[in-house]
This record gives sequence, C-alpha cells and structure tokens, in this order.
Amino acid sequence: MQFKNPNYSLFFFLGVCMTFHLYSQDLESTFESHLSAEQLNNAPVKLIPFPQEFQWQKGTVHVTEVNIQSNTNLNRTTNALIETIFNPNRIKNKAKGFYLKFTPDERMSTEGYALSVQEKGVEIRFKTEAGRFYGLQTLRQLTSTTHGETHIQLCEITDAPAHSVRGFMLDVGRNFVGLDVLKEQLDIMARYKLNVFQWHLTDRPAWRIQNKKYPELTLAKNHRQTRNPGKYYTYNEIRELIAYAKDRHITIIPEIDMPGHSDSFTTAMGYPMSSEKGMIVLENILKEFFSEIPKDMCPTIHLGSDEVEIDNPEVFMNKMIGICQDHERDVIVWNPGLKIDQDVIRQTWRPNNFENKGYLEIDSWNSYVNNSEPMTAIPKLLFKPIGYGSNNTILGGILCLWPDVRLKTETDFIHQNPLYPALLAYSWSTWTGDIEKSSDRYLTMLPERGSSAFHYFKAFEDFLLYHKIRFFNNKPFPYVRQANREWLLYKSEDVNDSQLLEKKIMRRAPLDTTDWIRAVGNTIIIKDRFKQGGYFPEAQVDDVVYAITTLHAEHDETVKAWIGFETPLRANRTYTGIPKQGTWDANGGTIWLNGEELKAPNWEHPGWKPSKRDGWGSKEDQEIPWRKEELYWTRQPIHIHLNKGSNRLVFRVPSTSDYQNWMFTFAPIERIKTYSNHYYQRKARFEGEPDTDNELIFLGNSITEGGNWKLLFPEHNVINRGISGDVTDGILNRIDEITSSQPSKVFLLIGTNDMARGKSVDDVLDGTRQIIEQIQNKSEHTKIYLQSILPIHPHVGQKFSGHKKNHDNILMANKALEELAQALHVDFIDLHSSMSNRKKYLKPKYTNDGLHLSENGYKKWKKIIRRYVN
Repeated sequence: MQFKNPNYSLFFFLGVCMTFHLYSQDLESTFESHLSAEQLNNAPVKLIPFPQEFQWQKGTVHVTEVNIQSNTNLNRTTNALIETIFNPNRIKNKAKGFYLKFTPDERMSTEGYALSVQEKGVEIRFKTEAGRFYGLQTLRQLTSTTHGETHIQLCEITDAPAHSVRGFMLDVGRNFVGLDVLKEQLDIMARYKLNVFQWHLTDRPAWRIQNKKYPELTLAKNHRQTRNPGKYYTYNEIRELIAYAKDRHITIIPEIDMPGHSDSFTTAMGYPMSSEKGMIVLENILKEFFSEIPKDMCPTIHLGSDEVEIDNPEVFMNKMIGICQDHERDVIVWNPGLKIDQDVIRQTWRPNNFENKGYLEIDSWNSYVNNSEPMTAIPKLLFKPIGYGSNNTILGGILCLWPDVRLKTETDFIHQNPLYPALLAYSWSTWTGDIEKSSDRYLTMLPERGSSAFHYFKAFEDFLLYHKIRFFNNKPFPYVRQANREWLLYKSEDVNDSQLLEKKIMRRAPLDTTDWIRAVGNTIIIKDRFKQGGYFPEAQVDDVVYAITTLHAEHDETVKAWIGFETPLRANRTYTGIPKQGTWDANGGTIWLNGEELKAPNWEHPGWKPSKRDGWGSKEDQEIPWRKEELYWTRQPIHIHLNKGSNRLVFRVPSTSDYQNWMFTFAPIERIKTYSNHYYQRKARFEGEPDTDNELIFLGNSITEGGNWKLLFPEHNVINRGISGDVTDGILNRIDEITSSQPSKVFLLIGTNDMARGKSVDDVLDGTRQIIEQIQNKSEHTKIYLQSILPIHPHVGQKFSGHKKNHDNILMANKALEELAQALHVDFIDLHSSMSNRKKYLKPKYTNDGLHLSENGYKKWKKIIRRYVN
C-alpha cells in the first residue's frame, strides 16, 4: 500500500473540558454523528461496517438461480466469495434470469462501490478489484439462506471508506502464532473491510524472521526459553501470508522493531542494534529482507523506534530510514519514539510529546485491545473519532493487540481479549467514520441514559450482537448486552456510614438513594488506573463505593452471569491478584443478593498475588500465563438464583491502592437463541417498517409466511409476520415488534417446528401461553385467535420427516391448545379438522410436500377464518 493523502475530511474532538458527574452538565452538545439511532434501528439488515449512502426498499428478492455477468474474468478470490454467498449449484451461465452483474465504473473511488439489489438482479459498480470485493462483502451480509432458500434485501447502496488505513496489529515477537491462525484473522478482517495487518515480528523475547546471513538470530538458544524458542517465519511463509492477505485486499506491514525491544538480537549478535556493528547487521538484514520480499508485496515497512534511549538517535534513524527509502519503501515509526525529522509516517500510541507538523499519521492511541475489558472496550473504540486531537494528516487507524504475558497456547490471545467485538467496532470507526464529535467520558463509561449518544450506542449494540449470533457463534465473542443495565452508585468515605448502610442492606431495609448517582452498563469503572475518568475520578484510597441494581424475574429461576472486580490488563501482570478463598475480591469487595452474601467462586490459586503492585510487571510474573480464573470472561459464569419479582443486587467495592483498576462487572449472559439467517433478515425488515392502524397480523412460521394474505383479504390491513422455521421462542424474541402497532387482531399458528426439534407438547403449550400473555400485556385491546396446528401427511413428498413423525403429538397438542385458549379467554380456531382426512392426515389436495400448503390449502384456510377476519 502506497500511502497518500486521504480524500475524506476528518472531524476531531473539540477539546471540551468534561466533568464526570452524570448530571453536572448537558452532554448532548458533545456528541455528533451523521447517522441517527433511528436510522440504525430502521435498517432492515444490520451491516457492519455501515454504508455511507443507502436507500432501503421493502422486501427481499427470492433467488433460485443466479447468472454471473462480467466483461472480465473473475479471479479465484471473487469466485470463492460468490460461492460463499450463493449455493454453487445455483450459479448458472445463462443470458436471462436473475443476475449478478459487475460493472466497472471509473467514477468510483479506489475502494468504493455501488450496490443495487432489485427483483431482476444485483449490480455492483466498482473502479478497482478492492471495490468489487467490498461490494460482495456487503452483499454477503444482505443475503440469507434457510431451508435451501436464498433471499436478498432490496436496496441501493453507495459506499466508500472514511479512512484509507483500517488495520489490526498483532505482536508475534513475544508469542509466536502460526500461519493458519493468522490466516483466520485475515479472513475475519476482510469480511469487515479492514485492509492493513501490522505484523510485529520482532521483540525482546525472539526474532521471528528468517535470515540467511545471520541464522543465529532465529536459533532457539538466543530466544527466551519460555517464548516459543526457535519459532520463526521462513521467507516462503512470509510471502505466502502476504499473498494470502493480498488476495483479500489486505496489505501486510512487517514491523522490525529497532533499536529497542531487541534483547534477542543482542543475545544472538553480542552487541546492541545501536552500536556501529549493530547498524551494519541491521543494514544487511533490511537489504536481505527487501530482496526476498519485493516492493509489490511489501511497499511499507515499520521500524518501531519507541521506548528506548540511545546515544545516537538521529544517526541511527537516518541510516535505517535511508536504507528503506533506497529500496522505495514507505516507512512508519511509533509516535512518540526516537526524535526524527524525516517525512515518514507516524503511528501514534500515546498523546504525550505529540507533534503536529503535518505528518502523515496513523492513530492507535487508546486502541489497545489488551488494555480494556470487554464491556468498556467497545464504547471506547466506537466513540473515539479516528485522529483524536491531532492536526496531522490522518490516514486512518490500527487496532493493536500486545499479548506481553506468555501464552500457554497460540490462540490464547483471542480468548484473553475482546478481539472480535473490538474488530467489528473498529471496522465501524475506520470505514463508516460516522461519529464526528464525542466525549472523553466514553473512554471509561457508557453514555448517560436518554442522551443521543446512548440511543446510538444501544442501536450499535444490536448490530454487534446480531453479528455475534450470525457469524461468531462458535468463536470467542465476550460481549453481552449492557445498555439495559442500570445502577445507583454511592461513595462512602466514613466507616460508620458504611457499617450503617451494610446493616440496612442485609436487613433488606429501604435505602435512601437521594444522593446516589445513576450509571449504565455491565462494567462500572469507579476510577480508571490511567486516570482517564470513571464515575468517581477524585475518589481516594480507603473510600468504598456501593452499587445497586434490580433484577426482575417472571418466575423463580437461575441465571448465569459474569462477575468480576478488578480486571487485569493483559500486557501488564500488575494488579491486586486472585482473592482469598471464600471472597470475591482481593481488595475486599462483597456482593449481596436480596440481603444475603453471594457465595464466591472456588479459586484454584487463592490469594496469589503478582510480585509488584504498581508499574510494570516483573519478568517472573510475565512468564506465568493468564489463568482462566483471573479474567471474568474466561472463567465459568456464576449461577444466581432469582426469586419471582424484583431482586436487589448490591456490590461493595473498596479501594486499597492508587494503582488499582477500581471497577466491578456484573454481566448477565443472555439465553441467546440462535435462529436462521432468514429469521434475522425478516425480523430486521419487520422492525424497519412503520406501524399502521388497525393491523390484522398473521403470526407464525413458514406456513404463515407462505400465505399471500393481502391478496386473500384485500379489504383489510393485513400484515404477514410469518417466518420460515420459526418456533415459540422465536416469536417471543420478536414480540415487541408484533405489539408495537397495537394490532386489532392477531392470528397465531405455531408449534409444529418446536416438536420437529424435539420439544414436547408441554413445551409448545408453555411457549404459546407466554406468547398470548405477552400480547395481552403489551396490547390489551388486541383480539387474539389461536389456531390449531395443521395436520401433516406422511406419504406426500420426501422431505420433513422430522415434522411428519409428530402426527400423534399434533393431535395431543391441539386438544391442549383448545383448553389453553379457553383458560386465557381467546378464541380457538380448529383448522386441523377441516383440512384433514379420515386418518387425520392433511388432505393431499391441500399440500405439495405433506407439510406446507398449496394454493388450494390457503383458499381453504381463508374460508375457515373468513368470519373471524370480518
């Protein structure tokens, strides 16, 4: 990638001085974005990153075959992506029919594309292969397939990135990571339009680059013996990964860190990099690297240069930069780092000593995944505009992950950090670039409830969780919904005050919360270790903060939650350690549920503490891999028993050290049901449609979805809310959209898919009861018609054996459903009797496959319910 001045203007923070009390000032003026929460909520598909220009149309197009139209041959990557989107058996070479058309368009920007999805086909306009690739990635998210049927959301999109650099950096110098794992990260980056992978290849423990002239650099004896000694990448492997990335329109930037972070170099060579001999060796290393990795594969090199002091910084940097430039390579260095005057790219990692001299700059400040815990990492990345506080020319940003502590397995860097939710949030920040102005308080806190920033975050959270379910179902994705979690906080500075308060808590007595402040989120930062804020940034050691939240339960139940106090930072093994057995927190934190102390986990290493309480972790502690019990999201969730009604949860969070990351986490893990892509597409579309008056809603699964109810009852405002494959849980998951219009009537047909998936008749009854009660509670004037489950015919068609085996269960369920309808005071409509033969099978004239209805079947259904509709 040759870096040039970006074509897009960048908006910066205005440096508004903030206080951190929730009600100290009006924060509305500190947040501005192009997109509104309403626009995000109304989007029928939750695209990440979100496009710059869009026009949604109602409905989806059903694709049975697709004809590829292109004036040029498609490369391997493009063909593979098309086959990911469409079933390869449906890709045809025909002149007519539904098409996927590629149209070169010189008016597009380098990475931009225009995407049109219409009933007749899809057209992608692009200038470069990157634009075509990104258009296909958007089409991938617009497309859903269930039960072999493919649907695409109708829309018009014109899109281009806000920033030319959208990157991710991984340090493999401290912990080696194999090519297969790296390729998986590149695949995920490509899906979300990230285009730069910074490969930090050398560091103190090891040198990871093959070198023919100095093979001692990669010898195991010259590496730290706990850090994959002798593991390195051959030139063939480096070229292989660069080519793999290039196919996905990702530029790899190798980083050879110099002259600091170079213990293994010094061990191998016998002298430091900054010495006269060291500079000669580095010159040979760079020349060999550039001869092995040509300019077209590696147009940019990163030289590090931070966290080191040497006697000859200008001489050293001038020489190394000159070598790279002689080989026509762009150069990047860390900022702050060794002082240099050359016009090279700065990558900012800390705002101190910030230089504003018009440099080309990459923003990595406050973008270290290892410096955050999952719940606060996402708002921090989302709300910090790229280029915070800089007057240099911002190229974009790179998200960084530094697993300084030894990893037990090479994939632990994924499990121990909120990597994937962070990548998605960063994709939004660097491609969409939507937020122009924000508040420093969001570095440590969620936006205050009711503000425009809060509504924006709440909408984005829905996007994030949608992708978690659809694309990361079997991958570590440590993020759960938190915009709905509210707290009251109180800071006590007096021992007697604390004792009196705790007595009231244990007696379950009413509390006077007049002086308490409100907070939102699963993680509450009281005072950030780096002094970036928190709810009580001026709090002192020995103060105690109390936090209250209310948990509501419809019945006695047990829920799972992540619970934690101080979250250690994964690049630094300095914190207060593992609690003693029987306690929650090494600092003395306590939790009460309904006045009773909540039992703490059984710690495997109770009382363990790192050897240092502040500053950087000791070398010995750095070699102890993170244990699962040290990070709340890697240990087993806590099971909490809730009583029916309201349950009061109270946290006591004391401080014992000024270096303490003073915080706590309570994150209930949602009982997330995974449904089909088609389900989420339909649900999103329904949520984007405006409510209308006097709606008659047909609610159910594919049997309902397949009915053209507007044609069957044209004189009524009929709404089809059927989703193929849906079950009772699925309807409960979308019940708010059903009731939001306060419909006049709802015709409910559900249950056959539940039983096909092994649910019992009692399960169907319980789910149906909850649906009816929810509608009655949320829309009290709605007339509900509970329809019997339709019969099946086991000898018509070859499919749906799981449904057809439930003939007897359907009969039992219908009898019980009729009784349920009577108990809940709703009308019961017996479809089964009117549509079955003497064996109580579905009459063949009403079906083509033994389960779904034919045109005659829908006509019969209309006849049965006509009087209820009218």
